[in-house]
Amino acid sequence: MFDARIVADQVSPVAKPKIRILFYTDFIGFSGNGGFALGILRDLILANQPFFAQIEIDLINRHDGGHAANKLTSGVLGRYEQVWFFGLAQSNMPGQPENELVDAEVAALRTWMDAGGGVLITGDHSNPRPPGADPSLAEYLNLGRALGHRVPRAGELRVWDDRPDSSIEFSHNTHQPDPWGSDLNQPIPNDLDPYPQELILRRRLGRPHPLFQGRRGPITVFPDHMHEGQLLIPERFPADVWPSGRLGRPKPEIVAHGTDKRNGAVYGVSSVYDGAAAGVGRIVADATWHHYFDLNLWGFQKGGDVLDRLTEYYVNLTLWLTPRLVKREVNGQLLYWLSHSLSIRAVLPEGFRVPGITAAGLVREVAGQGVLDDLVWPLEGTPGVPEELLLGAVVKASVAALSSADAAAFDTADVVGRGLRAGTEEYAAELRAALGELDGLNELITQGLR
Repeated sequence: MFDARIVADQVSPVAKPKIRILFYTDFIGFSGNGGFALGILRDLILANQPFFAQIEIDLINRHDGGHAANKLTSGVLGRYEQVWFFGLAQSNMPGQPENELVDAEVAALRTWMDAGGGVLITGDHSNPRPPGADPSLAEYLNLGRALGHRVPRAGELRVWDDRPDSSIEFSHNTHQPDPWGSDLNQPIPNDLDPYPQELILRRRLGRPHPLFQGRRGPITVFPDHMHEGQLLIPERFPADVWPSGRLGRPKPEIVAHGTDKRNGAVYGVSSVYDGAAAGVGRIVADATWHHYFDLNLWGFQKGGDVLDRLTEYYVNLTLWLTPRLVKREVNGQLLYWLSHSLSIRAVLPEGFRVPGITAAGLVREVAGQGVLDDLVWPLEGTPGVPEELLLGAVVKASVAALSSADAAAFDTADVVGRGLRAGTEEYAAELRAALGELDGLNELITQGLR
């Protein structure tokens, strides 16, 4: 995904931080099921993992070996930094009383997520309530509801108990038309063709969310499907569920929309919750697991532009959901690499800004904007100091630290802290100098115009 030539051999000898992901399911594996499988997703991520981290992916099927034989416990969750939910079952059923997460699992998830664990929550459209299910449940229940609806915070970000369903009248259809005029309401050949849906990205300060920032521009494609689910933004955010950080309470937001190709209706397809700003785990919610399944990836040419951009999204997702403590180790790896880069060394004497601009370009090339954001400002909120000043100061502090100690003794938090303070002081000095130049300017203007 990135040009390995610019990495060269300047990689830290310290062990790479591990990012361990659990795919938690109740019906699929890495192959089979007519393409309802996650093998391509796993292979794309592992084949394109960055040089500064080691990604590991496991899959646990809740019901392998017996009904609910593989529940989520604190011991299971403790082996992972992220859980990606891919459920099919709608609810508990006679003879299957624990299709849904039980109280102990919800409590274990809450503790783990509050400690920084990241979550991808998915499902699909709704189907009618299965015969034999609790009659007090809603008439329509979402595919994936059993695993998803009780996940703390994340479960509130999708519609589980209502349409859209799989009918033509009430579905969300993002199938991109093909050149042959195939019926948009049929999965074959539309799910299998090489034509992805085009996304509408929410932008802030001219940029899409880091999930959708690729090395060569915005990632504006997703696999399409003829009946996707629906995202939800809660109406209320009680403090015992949605915590506050030092700068307020972060709230979920939809960052990418898809378009129904039959009628032009626009739907959310991806939303994010930046829990790191409140000291808890981040969440991404998706309208459908079809954006990740083999069936919907088969049609894209290996090594082609569409699959390359989707791969960037999947790796961005992995890195964005990574907990803060692991990101600190990632930052240490990046700073070691930047400190040994000849591109940086060549401009190091030129204050903070030029090294910072050079470093930002390098990090975007090998890691993306989300990783750069967390390197420049690993704190809550948005910095009030220009990015290039902060990064340049941090890189200079890193070079100084590594000149007097080996990589094993490198204290990332200390180096980053000293760099951020130096960059902030430099910016304050610039502002004071600018104010000094303005002092008396009003009087000069008045006198000069008389």
